[in-house]
Amino acid sequence: MWVDIGGRRLFFDVEGVKLAPRGSSVDERPTLILIHGAPGLSDHMTFKPHFTKLAEHMQLIYLDLAGCGRSDEISPTADYSLDNWADDIVAFCKALSIEKPLVLGVSGGGMVAQKYAIRHSDHCAGVVMANTQAYFDPARAVEVFYRLGGAHAGGIAEKFLTRVTQLEEVAEFNEVCGPLYNRTPQDPQRGGRMIMRERVATAFHRFGDGIWHEMDMREELVNVTCPVLLMAGEDDPITPVEDSDDMATFIAPELLTYVRLADCGHGNWLDKPEESFDAIRDFVTQSARR
Repeated sequence: MWVDIGGRRLFFDVEGVKLAPRGSSVDERPTLILIHGAPGLSDHMTFKPHFTKLAEHMQLIYLDLAGCGRSDEISPTADYSLDNWADDIVAFCKALSIEKPLVLGVSGGGMVAQKYAIRHSDHCAGVVMANTQAYFDPARAVEVFYRLGGAHAGGIAEKFLTRVTQLEEVAEFNEVCGPLYNRTPQDPQRGGRMIMRERVATAFHRFGDGIWHEMDMREELVNVTCPVLLMAGEDDPITPVEDSDDMATFIAPELLTYVRLADCGHGNWLDKPEESFDAIRDFVTQSARR
């Protein structure tokens, strides 16, 4: 499905009902908007089918960011930014009359979720920042790749994350370092289900001046006034757990729930689904009641 936002379309999919019959009454379930990571290299399919198990507790809205997946670009000449993507969440909710949603972003989507919480805390019931970072420190990531994959993987990661790379080096990184993202084997076909968009991928990932390399939201996190669930995996090589530790120091402790899981890589639910989905369900349910 698509919705028009300022003359361009955002694609979304819905799983789970908003209103559920319960005897002679009706339960209104919270709405959780899911924001995928790796803009341009990923889309909402990254959450499927994993999040289906939450659909009996809440309404799930899977959203493709502007320029990603099946959504339209902002415009052929417009620049992408975390600010614009964050503001799009507000416009999306206005178009569909969604009030006080919860928003979950993973990895790059977690960066969008942070900016949304910084700019629009009063718009939501809470935000889940999963396996993400407020500032990119490549040395931290390289150190984890060395620990998990030895000198070969560490060296490839160091080349890929600390300088401009050629196309063949991207393929090498994906082949050698990709399997280290998680502690348990993942579906090798999941990448084929996603739509790649080169322009936004370049804007986000380009070494030196890409969004990922330039951002620093650490001190801005003090402006967050909504409840936050921060999720981190202790074996996450691309958004290391120390990045979440840093974020936790800037978020008001009375607003923060921090779930840090051992033996977890990038996307806690991919390695420890039960613990991860329990934490998300509890946070969403409690935040929606406030």
